[in-house]
Amino acid sequence: MKQSNEFCLVFTTCPNQQEADTHITAILKQRLAACIQSSPIQSHYRWEGRIHSEAEVLLRIKTTERLYSALEHYLKRAHSYEVPQIIQVSISTGLPAYLDWLREETN
Repeated sequence: MKQSNEFCLVFTTCPNQQEADTHITAILKQRLAACIQSSPIQSHYRWEGRIHSEAEVLLRIKTTERLYSALEHYLKRAHSYEVPQIIQVSISTGLPAYLDWLREETN
């Protein structure tokens, strides 16, 4: 295991797979992430005083702390939601070979 604060995981949700695919392609082409996983989910939340339940696509974006600001800027600009979920979680430990690959793909 390798300890580092160099890497992070960013979560965002999209209203459908088409928008998710658009973001995935743009983020990878710009080298803002090394890997993005997508999964269909059901979100339950309060918005503007009402409870909502919506099908969404969750993106788990693996990137570096150095690129987080650029990734956040892209998502705020390109996302269809008025207030998109953008949550960063630091990766403190991981398989050294995987973290080396992540670093290489985001350089």
